Amino acid sequence: REKKGLSQMDLAVAAGYSLRYVGDVERGTKSATMRTMNDLATLLDVNLGSLIVEAEKRLAPDAKIRTLPSSRRARKQPRSR
Repeated sequence: REKKGLSQMDLAVAAGYSLRYVGDVERGTKSATMRTMNDLATLLDVNLGSLIVEAEKRLAPDAKIRTLPSSRRARKQPRSR
């Protein structure tokens, strides 16, 4: 938003959300649905994945995203009867 020269109010009005909600989402005090994130990404003309990555960097700059090796990922087990 800032890189595009938009204020929170500009983004809120364009997206149809309240100024408070947009501010809360930016600060990470409220969670946004994927639909909301997609709406914002579309308005900002950015890729949804890029928006999420940038948000993570801003809100948790020291966090490391870790994934389990494919051999350790949870697998569905068939139900026993």
